[in-house]
Amino acid sequence: MQIDFSVKNIKRCLCPQCPVQAESECAEGKRRIMLEIAWSSESGMYFERDRVPGMYCTTGKALCHDIDFNKKCICEKCPIWEEYRLKNGGYNAYFCQNGKAEL
Repeated sequence: MQIDFSVKNIKRCLCPQCPVQAESECAEGKRRIMLEIAWSSESGMYFERDRVPGMYCTTGKALCHDIDFNKKCICEKCPIWEEYRLKNGGYNAYFCQNGKAEL
């Protein structure tokens, strides 16, 4: 089983609101690009993994190097965390630092 990298999950992902990347210029830039793609008039919306400031539980470590791992992670509040039962798998969150979940 793998967590789907899908528009549905991207919309539910809490990473863009996470305090860990709240002051990251890199993550903010990715968030702006993602919103532009989402609101563009083109049909067939597609997000490249390296342009999404989140979904680290499925994509792996963050590419941004200006995120603050000293801040409190909010993975346990995420609907994806709950749906995929990540709390039962011994995952300690901080996928942005530790890499994707191995289900």
